[in-house]
Amino acid sequence: MPKKPPSNGKLQLNIWISEDVKQYLDERSEREDRHRYELIEELIRKDMALHHGENIEQHSLPVISEIIETKLRKATAQLRSDLREDMQLEMIEQIKTITRNSDNRLASLIVRAVRDTGIIRRLLYAFVAKTHGAAFATEAYESAREKAGQELASRVTAKKEAD
Repeated sequence: MPKKPPSNGKLQLNIWISEDVKQYLDERSEREDRHRYELIEELIRKDMALHHGENIEQHSLPVISEIIETKLRKATAQLRSDLREDMQLEMIEQIKTITRNSDNRLASLIVRAVRDTGIIRRLLYAFVAKTHGAAFATEAYESAREKAGQELASRVTAKKEAD
């Protein structure tokens, strides 16, 4: 009649092992004050956990790797976008500063040109009035003013027609 399994749910395993493995089990059993079956069961459980972990690793590692790659791509894209925005803002500020400085310089030059033109006009009028008389100077000034107005009007008309 076969033996009944013990009530603790354990089964008997009869195996053949090499002498050096048996000697190792005996020494370790003595050193740790444990039964051989406890050591063997512990070693088998560790091996099962190792194989189970390898299976999980083989199945989950590609998924984890993909998740990490996706996160890295998103983070890199966000960093590039932030850098692009920062550079754009910095360039816009520099362009605005350069434009402002250019506008100020241009305005200064225009004011100087207008002022110098006024001075030259008065000097020429005084010179012509002194050499040819005040009536001739006034007539020459009026004539020049009319011709300059006609030139400007013809340029504006020609530009409108070209557009």
